[in-house]
Amino acid sequence: MKHPRIFTAQLGCAKNQVDAEHLLTELYSAGFASVSSPEKADYILINTCGFIEAAKEESINAILSFIQIKKTSQKLIVSGCLSGRYKEELPKEMPEVDYWLGTYEPGKILQVLGLGEKSSGTENIRRLNLGEFPHHAYLKIAEGCDRRCAFCAIPNIRGKQISFSIESIVEEAKQLEEQGVKELTLIAQDTTFYGHEQGNKGPNLVKLLKAILRETNIPWIRTLYWYPQFIDDELLDLMAKEPRLCKYIDMPIQHANDNVLKRMRRHYTQKTLREMLQKMRDKIPGVTLRTTVLVGFPGETQEDFEELMDLIQNVRFEHLGGFVFSPEEGTPAMKLEDAPVPEDLARARLDAINDIQEEISLEANEALIGTEVPVLIDEVAEESDYHFIGRTEGNSLDADDIVKIVEGDATPGEFYLVKIVDAEPHELIGKIVAKIE
Repeated sequence: MKHPRIFTAQLGCAKNQVDAEHLLTELYSAGFASVSSPEKADYILINTCGFIEAAKEESINAILSFIQIKKTSQKLIVSGCLSGRYKEELPKEMPEVDYWLGTYEPGKILQVLGLGEKSSGTENIRRLNLGEFPHHAYLKIAEGCDRRCAFCAIPNIRGKQISFSIESIVEEAKQLEEQGVKELTLIAQDTTFYGHEQGNKGPNLVKLLKAILRETNIPWIRTLYWYPQFIDDELLDLMAKEPRLCKYIDMPIQHANDNVLKRMRRHYTQKTLREMLQKMRDKIPGVTLRTTVLVGFPGETQEDFEELMDLIQNVRFEHLGGFVFSPEEGTPAMKLEDAPVPEDLARARLDAINDIQEEISLEANEALIGTEVPVLIDEVAEESDYHFIGRTEGNSLDADDIVKIVEGDATPGEFYLVKIVDAEPHELIGKIVAKIE
């Protein structure tokens, strides 16, 4: 019997990637086989992003490009945030698409394709990992978001937060470990809110982390997307004492000025933010702090911006990403009467932040010269002056710095002790000292 063949185009963030992995897991359970080019496929799946304007444009262009090459015999499936956000408009504008799915719902793709009865059940199909490296995987612990930040459309697209059970998450982690995963990155829109929507009797992030630590032997466990309001001493103490929890905190602060934070609907102040950041440094020696900031929010004055700059210079985040405010339809920010910040001014402010962060990042990396640090090797550096590329526990995949190995032999997916011999703002240069068994 011929197996239906599917080609997948994955767009957007890591959370969207995990959705695509679950979609394909279900399709494989129904007998589908993956192919590497759309020309060979019976079905083409485009998993879209619809978070900000640039992402929407990329997704629409991808759909249009596949419509142009689609054969009469092929079926085109569009899933993900864009299809969920514009579920009424898009089918009318793009009738060439055969199936619109919206965001991931267990079993929906098989029902839509009329294949529900053909599934052998995903419990017997190992959870797919579409990541660039087989030793790393993302694991989503919740869907949706209860935060109603003024600039964000995610609650409109994905709804309120629903945390997955500890048992199901641990089972998925065990499946990934069996496939050779050495670094597991837990993700959600707000990982620190995990279980809170269920009240005091529900699970929480500490209980989840303890369960994963107990039931697996995965060497590195990383969490992304913390929210300042839901971080407590128990969580910080666990990270401090457990060597398998990466000493790495990714906490988008967005801004530092109290008035801007209030208009953004971020439920904390600069004072509480500074206190929390200092507590992280005190409780977890050597912790790496990563954050994200948003400039050009309506009503942001030069004085407001300078408060943000002051916090960045004072806290000295090891990693920082920045964005210019993008008005998104359906968000509370669209109703604000505050004066918009001209785009050229907002971009100049972001440039100023990036310039300062380059200096801070270089200083942090130069402090590591002469030290020996554990490094997970990600890949061989083909056709390069260096041999391998890896990361320390202070560097998240796809977001942060890399370690270039200029001397010594290594195997991707293994850990090595590396001596740092040089540094740039976003990379470390090192030599292999020994393999970590």
